[in-house]
Parts: sequence; C-alpha cells; structure tokens
Amino acid sequence: MPQDTVSVFYTLTSLSLHPSHMSVENPAAASAAKNGVYAVLDGRVQTRSLEAHIVDHCNLRCAECCSLSPYLPRWFADPAELDRDLRLARRALAPEWFKLVGGEPLLHPAIDDCLAIARDSGIAKTVSVTTNGHLLPRMSPQFWQRVQALTISLYPEPALDPEIIEWIESRAGESGVQLNWKRQDTFVQMNSPVPRVDAQVTREIYAACWLRRRCHLIKAGRFYTCTRPPHFETVLGKSFADDGLALHEGPELVDDLLHYLRREQPLDACTRCEGGHAAAAPHRQMSRADLEATRLAWTL
Repeated sequence: MPQDTVSVFYTLTSLSLHPSHMSVENPAAASAAKNGVYAVLDGRVQTRSLEAHIVDHCNLRCAECCSLSPYLPRWFADPAELDRDLRLARRALAPEWFKLVGGEPLLHPAIDDCLAIARDSGIAKTVSVTTNGHLLPRMSPQFWQRVQALTISLYPEPALDPEIIEWIESRAGESGVQLNWKRQDTFVQMNSPVPRVDAQVTREIYAACWLRRRCHLIKAGRFYTCTRPPHFETVLGKSFADDGLALHEGPELVDDLLHYLRREQPLDACTRCEGGHAAAAPHRQMSRADLEATRLAWTL
C-alpha cells in the first residue's frame, strides 16, 4: 500500500515531477479525513472520498498490494449493482471525490458505463479513476469524455514508457482531465496473514489508522470505513460483512452512518492488518513462486 501522502497534481518534464498546484478540498471533507470529525450538510455526511473497486484482479503483481489483487480471482463489478449502491449512498453521503479503483479498473470491459453511472449519480463533485496507467492508451473517446480526474501510480517496475507518459499528458490536457501523478517507490507492509490475538494492539492500530478516514468503500450494498474487509473475505473465504454497514432507504441512514464512522471498536479485518502507518518496503513485483508461497500463507 502506498504511504499516505498529500495529493499533488504534477506536470512531467523529462520525467521529473514538479508540483504545479495542490488539490483543494472543502473544509468539512478535510476535517473528516484528518480528524474523523464528520459534518452533515443538506442531510448528507461530508467525507473526503468514496471508492468502488470495480475490478479485483490486476495486470501487475505488486508485493504488499493493499487490495490483495495478486491473490484475487478475475472479477468485474456489475454496473447495475454499482448504480444501485451509489444511489443508496448518495442519500446520506457527500464525498468530495468518488474513485473507481481496482485491482486495475481499466481492465473492466464496461468502464465507460461505470463512469457514466458515477457521473449521473451525483455522488461527488469529481469522479476519478486510480490506475497504473499502462492501459490508458487503449481507452475509448467516451472514457476521456466521462472521467474527470486520474490518479496514476508510477512504479519503478514496470515503469511507464516516457512516450506513454507524454501521450497521457497530451490526451488529458485535450480532455480537461486532472492528472495526479504519484510516484510509488515503496509500499506499506500492512498485510498480516496470521490474525493478531492482542486486542489492545489491534485497538491502537485502528485508532491511529488513516485508512478508516480516507479510504471508504461501497460494495454489494454495504458501506465500509476501510477498503480491506471485502478483499479479506474473498481471500480467506469467511464473511467480513459485519465490518460494514448495510445501505438502506430508511430516514435513519445518516444517523447510522455517523454512528458507524465514529465507532471505537476495530473492524474484524484489523486483526489481519498492521495499519496505514506500518513500516514501508521498496516496491517490487512478485514472481510466480513468490505469489504461490505467500498465497499459501494466507490459507494456513
């Protein structure tokens, strides 16, 4: 998992990153992300961001992937389910950003439809896609018309070709798409295949973790304060549904969300996570032998 950094929009010149301007958040969203203080405006809870993971698998095998993508089977979100979840969430949530994430979201054969659904829902001011960028030259004109922002992770291996970076800069400029280039030389070592038994340590990790304020997720009709429980569910074959909150059409949804977001009890998933402030290690791609060895550790 990339270390928590302030989002900076970049212009690339000779492959050097130069900050050109900072992203601007509304004060309520910034407070929610930093302090866990959630305001309600016009009947909706103000948050920094909300994600939907529309693909579980990836075209890379990054060690310590936060989404556990190297271990997950091929899976695509149903656009109709995304539409349902977003319309339920919009009744009570107002994130500054809505992100289509993966895995590698550009692998989704209906990503153009997913973008249209996200824009039409009115869930957030900005609809973004988080990607490693390698598949961007294959995207349709409709993709570039519908996406409003791109966060592109720049990994040491495999590095994006300079010509592709130049092409992305040009295409995004033509389409008015905001680019957030994020060089990711290290990943936080959060994964813990063996569940932790020390409840106090788990409480401390949960209390300090920035993911629960910045990485909210909707999936299968549930809202999660962290993106990790649904992925643990797939890898481990056990339910983590209680780590999330069921979205519903009742008038008490705002109160339910506030109560859930302010909870002091760690998630079940926290017993298998070292948190967002865990030690970092150099980014690397896993070999197939590495992948199988670590996959075995998750199943023991």
